[in-house]
Amino acid sequence: MARFLLTVTREPSQASLEVVKRDLGLSDDEIDEDFGVVSIDPNSNRYAILVEEDAAERMGAEPGVEGPFANPPIEPFGPPER
Repeated sequence: MARFLLTVTREPSQASLEVVKRDLGLSDDEIDEDFGVVSIDPNSNRYAILVEEDAAERMGAEPGVEGPFANPPIEPFGPPER
């Protein structure tokens, strides 16, 4: 199943993986725990999380949550040049 990025606005003390999962009602299977909660704008207390498609659709309407955003793979365009 596809995974999508969401941004969440949280106070830093409330931006741990366990707190975000609890607040948004996400199960262990719905959120990528290896990706975790990544700070993307410390001045605005914005963080990114990576979730399964069904969870992304459900979470998009939650206060303080934006997205879902695509998560395309990052691949090289060709062989490295010397």
